[in-house]
Amino acid sequence: MSATVNEIAELVAETFIPDRPDTVRKLFNDAGARAPEVIWSPNRNELRNPLLRTFEEICQGYAVDGRVPQSAVRLEDFGGLTEWLMLLKPIDGGADFEYLAYGSSVAESFGRDMTGHRTSQFGGHISTFFLGLYRAVIRRADWVYSEHEPPREIFVRKWQRLIVPLFCDDGTVSRILVLNVPDNELRAGLELMVDPVFVLREDEKVVYFNRAAQSLFHIRNSARNETLEAMTGIPLETAHSPEAMLSQHKIEDSVRLTIREAIVERLVMTVSATQYRDEAFYVVVMRLIGT
Repeated sequence: MSATVNEIAELVAETFIPDRPDTVRKLFNDAGARAPEVIWSPNRNELRNPLLRTFEEICQGYAVDGRVPQSAVRLEDFGGLTEWLMLLKPIDGGADFEYLAYGSSVAESFGRDMTGHRTSQFGGHISTFFLGLYRAVIRRADWVYSEHEPPREIFVRKWQRLIVPLFCDDGTVSRILVLNVPDNELRAGLELMVDPVFVLREDEKVVYFNRAAQSLFHIRNSARNETLEAMTGIPLETAHSPEAMLSQHKIEDSVRLTIREAIVERLVMTVSATQYRDEAFYVVVMRLIGT
């Protein structure tokens, strides 16, 4: 981690003091993103996601005099929320943070499991923001809600997080527990589809595939940003850009062949386009129709 990143992270940490409001905004604006929202000591009405409210209720059940002891927390108490949970350990007093647990659905959305890795390894403005915010959590010893846009290569509209400091017996913050959930209406709808779905940029690199696609084509989570052909063996083959398809309301259907378990099968490939975070994307749906 360079000294420059560390220095900026310190400025970010100080930003969460009321008289230093502009460092985080500039950090995100320079990266082409809007400034994040950060709310200290949030009440339930400010937690806009039901999963965050459930997480808050469980954590409040652990609290003693308003603080959550590290020794009281059991990840199994969170049930299905564990797929969105992250547990961090401060390194060298908050110089960095190691992920002791990194929820499976967070890893799936991000495209990488960060368990055993450090916050500084995200790189870019996101590392700086996380480092600064987690340092501020240690210094303020307070709960915080945050909402931010991820980099564009992550197919999530925004992340909503509730960050809870955990205390050891001497009263210092020894761990940080985070529920990190995506706000992404498009992704949620595509996950419900029984047919494989892929979302591609104009360069044909896949930024998202649903679970049906992952199952049918045996795709690794880490395969994001490969081409559709590299993932499935089936090329895109369209003469139109996603912008042109979107503006002209074009939808293209074609019959393709794929080999699955040594059997050649036919499928209908439907190519359309959608706009997402001010960018046009191809949407490819594949439907098996038999041998």
